[in-house]
Amino acid sequence: MATRQSIENMMNDVNEKLESARDQIERTNKMGYQINEEYTQAQLGLEDLEHEIDKLMHSANHQQKEQLHRMHLQVSQCLNDMILDEQDLQ
Repeated sequence: MATRQSIENMMNDVNEKLESARDQIERTNKMGYQINEEYTQAQLGLEDLEHEIDKLMHSANHQQKEQLHRMHLQVSQCLNDMILDEQDLQ
């Protein structure tokens, strides 16, 4: 079973990386400049989070799986926004 601490750590990591990714989306949309290294790193960070959430799901109880699923939805939505923005800028 996943520990409470591992879920809390994941939540903190998700919040931190989502904030960074949303900041990059906002900057890119406002400035209209090309995708830079920070944007790419934020995108890769979200992809890594998806994999980490998936791994943690295998050892989570029902309640933890619900929390992880909500986190996964947020990460996926943000990642999709980044991909779509990248397509719009090209």
